[in-house]
Formats: sequence, C-alpha cells, structure tokens
Amino acid sequence: MVRLVEESIEVRVGETSPEQFLWRGRLYWVTEVVDHWQERHAWWREGGRPLAQVPLARDVWRVEASRGRSSAPGVYDLGVDGDPEGTSGWLLLRTQD
Repeated sequence: MVRLVEESIEVRVGETSPEQFLWRGRLYWVTEVVDHWQERHAWWREGGRPLAQVPLARDVWRVEASRGRSSAPGVYDLGVDGDPEGTSGWLLLRTQD
C-alpha cells in the first residue's frame, strides 16, 4: 500500500543519489536506489505563488532504506524541486508498505 506523506526532510546526497535522510527525528540509510525519474510539479497546488516561480518538474528517487541493521527496510519516494546536491528543499513524497 502506498501512503502519501509530502513532508520536508533533510537529505545527505552522495556523488549521484541520496545516501541518508532524516525524517521525524529518525535517520534512514539508503541501501538501494530502486529508480529515478522526473515528474511534473503540481503547479495548481501552489496557491498564491506566481507561476513563473513554480518549477515545472521535480526529481524523484525511489529508494529502499532502513533505520539500522536490525530494522526492516522500506521503500520511500524522495523528491526535490531545486538542486539535488543541497540538503534542503527535499520532501518525503510517499512510503510503500
């Protein structure tokens, strides 16, 4: 089952993809990048922001991650609208059970 989350997270990015992320005070280690794609941004949900300031696409990484060696891994969709090299601007978009 897929759960829509859309919460801000902090992400540590390696050479080409996310390596760790902090969500709700817990650190998750990425064990595998399952997929990477771009999806259109939901511009209609931006409220009063001028459309010229709304990015047209978002980079999304589907990753398998766990909180530690003894924790079972989960699948998470991490998205960023800006510079993927930075730690800010990232969202946890969805989780999968």
